[in-house]
Amino acid sequence: MPAKPRLVIPDRVRRALVRHANRERPRECCGFLVGAAARAAFAVPMRNLAEGRSRYQIDPAAHIDLRRVLRQFDPPLTIIGVYHSHPRGEGTPSPTDISEAMYSSWFYVIVGFGRGPRVRAFRISKQRARELTISPR
Repeated sequence: MPAKPRLVIPDRVRRALVRHANRERPRECCGFLVGAAARAAFAVPMRNLAEGRSRYQIDPAAHIDLRRVLRQFDPPLTIIGVYHSHPRGEGTPSPTDISEAMYSSWFYVIVGFGRGPRVRAFRISKQRARELTISPR
């Protein structure tokens, strides 16, 4: 059986995701994962523009601004994915998460609090979510 594809999220980045999710509870948090290939080097918290507690929306202007800043890095860094939280649920993509996934090359990371904080990663393409293994290195 082939191994699941993986995403590297160092412990310090994983802790940053959980801290951000805890700060925003009971609302969903959201932000970007920045790095290269399948390695997240940084979590960049963003403000959730969505109304209510069970959705997230990142400001498109903030997204473009971050891309502009990242173009100046050498060696290059890029947005490799997005993260958000499910304050009362499991860390699995909701139907809304799947339908609104715009970038099939991105990693979609969810911090779920249904059974304590748990960080899970997915690729979402063609209305299907595939879970990935997360490793610290």
